[in-house]
Parts: sequence; C-alpha cells; structure tokens
Amino acid sequence: MEENSNMTAERSLEIITEQIAQSRKTVSKDIGQSLCVSGLYTMGMAVVVTVINIVASNNGFTPFGHWLWMVLPIIIWLFMRNIHKGDAHTPVNFVSALVGKTWWTFAVVGLSYFLLGNLFNFIMARLLSPQEFIISSIRIMPVIMLLMAMAVSITGHILKIHWLVWFGIIGGLAVGIGSSIDIVSSILGRLCPLSTVAAWHFIQPCPSVFLFALVGLTLPGWMLKKQIRLTVGQK
Repeated sequence: MEENSNMTAERSLEIITEQIAQSRKTVSKDIGQSLCVSGLYTMGMAVVVTVINIVASNNGFTPFGHWLWMVLPIIIWLFMRNIHKGDAHTPVNFVSALVGKTWWTFAVVGLSYFLLGNLFNFIMARLLSPQEFIISSIRIMPVIMLLMAMAVSITGHILKIHWLVWFGIIGGLAVGIGSSIDIVSSILGRLCPLSTVAAWHFIQPCPSVFLFALVGLTLPGWMLKKQIRLTVGQK
C-alpha cells in the first residue's frame, strides 16, 4: 500500500514536471511568433513610411507617411488573428500576457501621444510666429523612441534576456538624446547639401524604429522559435 502511494506521488510529480515544461514550450512558441510578426511588420512599415515621405517631398507634397503608424497595430492584430483562427482556444499564460500588455501599453500611449502632439503642433503653428512655434512645439519622436526602448527593455526582463534589457536602456538613451538635440541633422548640415538634411528630417525616426524592431522584436522572437525547434529536434 505504501509502495503504491510512493509510486503515485512520483507519477504525479512527473506529470507536473511535464506540464510545466509543455507550458514553457507553448509560451516560447507563442511569444516568439508574436515578436517575429510584430517586428517584421514594424520594419516593413518603417521602410514604407520612408519611401512615401521621400517621394512626397521630392514632388512638392507634404510628407504624410508617418500617419501610417496609426494603422500598424490594427494590421498586426488582424494578421495574428488570421494565424490563430483555426487553433483551439488555450488559456492565456502569465508570461505571454505580460509581454502582450507591455507592447499594448506602448502602442496606446505612443499613438495617443503622436496624435495629440501633432494636433497641438497644428494649432500652435497657426497661433504663434515661426520663432515662437520652434520654442513651444512638442518634439514627438524622441519621446516615442524612449517609450519603445522601455518596452524592449521590459520585454527583456520578462523573458530573462539580459542583452535585450541593456539594448533597450543604452539604445533608448542614445536615440532619445540624439533625437532631442538632433545630432544627425547637425552632422549632415556640415557635410551634405540642404536637400539631404531635409530628407533626413522627413524620414526620421524610421531608421531608429527599424533598428529597434529588428533587435528588440524580430531577433528575440527568432531566437525563441529556434530554441523550440532545437528542443523538439533533440526529442
């Protein structure tokens, strides 16, 4: 009788261990796929916005490509919904929920700040002189890049990827400070014609967004998916 109890306890422990391992595998697979998709679509949008703004400015139109950022979360959501359309419903895992809510918060705050900041600048541009507007206008992109860097760093903490944490911190500070004082425009102004400086003004912060999406979203997602494939292959 006592021997059967010991065997039952051992078997229960094995079942619990297997369930924990399966849960971790599912988390890594889901997060990896979500990060990869989000990163690739964000990189693609950065390229599209850059091309549209350059073409528009070269043809005498006001660059409007940055407004496409407003639809990026909807595109990602629709794509992810289509991928999981035929999947059976599974309980939401705590780690997956944390990562998802981190980027959901970034999207809501970043896009709201983008919309309200542009609205404020639009109104102030019609009420103030050009000199006053330069002083009182809101610098939108440095703040959004800092928010994105924080989301990358928090994702690294949740997934326990230490290099991702430091990339978010160091990259965020570099891009945020560099954008605030416009280092690149100052360098281009000394080395390149005015048209190049204007082109850079229209496309920023697309290169920074592309880099953050590549290193902060796509690469960790690919690493998690590769880790799952290696684990399955070893079995």
